Amino acid sequence: MARHMTRKNHRPIQFSTLTRIIVAVVSCGFAFLFFANETTTDKSISFTPIIPTIYVHGYGGVYNSTEHMIQAAEQAGAAKKALIARVEPDGKVNYQGTWNFTQKHPIIQVIFKNNTAEIPTEARWLNTIVNHLQSAYAISEFNLVSHSMGGPVTLYWALHERSASSPTLKKFVPIAGPFNGVIYIDDTPNTNNLTSSGNPKLQNSAYRSYYRARMHFPTETKILNIYGNLEDGSNSDSLVTNVSARSLAYLLQKHVTSYKELMIKGPNARHSQLHNNAEVNRAVIRFLWNR
Repeated sequence: MARHMTRKNHRPIQFSTLTRIIVAVVSCGFAFLFFANETTTDKSISFTPIIPTIYVHGYGGVYNSTEHMIQAAEQAGAAKKALIARVEPDGKVNYQGTWNFTQKHPIIQVIFKNNTAEIPTEARWLNTIVNHLQSAYAISEFNLVSHSMGGPVTLYWALHERSASSPTLKKFVPIAGPFNGVIYIDDTPNTNNLTSSGNPKLQNSAYRSYYRARMHFPTETKILNIYGNLEDGSNSDSLVTNVSARSLAYLLQKHVTSYKELMIKGPNARHSQLHNNAEVNRAVIRFLWNR
């Protein structure tokens, strides 16, 4: 009798618990279907992908070489610096800062401690950073702003270091990029010119190698090529001639999604001042973030 009473009293407890579980599961299922349906049918809901922007300085560059441009982007409310990537001379990268996923437009500032390394070496270091961002933050695309030699470094990365699995270079803004020579080294003001087809009449060995590999550059990229003209008769920014900077067009203009040029004129268009120039800052912010 005692055994019978125990079993009789136990069954209602089992049935009640099971009922509550079933009701909870069914309720959750209906709730999931309801909200899933709301999410997929509400056209007002949109998801903004996280697209970081990498800033790369030029030959001999330091922290301040890109810091003024970064501050301008932050002050405009367009983006915010998340990380500083400091590259040791042996290629090891130390990251400083915090990137949380509420930042839709994070900035990564790259600083090469060996700031006079060769272009292929810095391109390899840049590739290390891009790969890290892909693996650590799951990025699928990124923008890049460069000053001076950072332009050829980025170009070399795109032509020789980038792989099919690399994140897409969405927008590229080279500023004062010496793509076909540097004054005092292998270029002289007013000695070179662009033909009617855009082909530079004189081409150094680096440029010829870029031309041979040009089809490896990603076609999805939009480019804004910014260069300076002091209007002092040199047709240059004091270090890079307009022809050298504009030689990029013959390589990529017909290959990429879009290609634009912007000439900055006057005394503030000096090579070392173009990375701290209000007109440049406005153009970069508008091109990258439509602000």
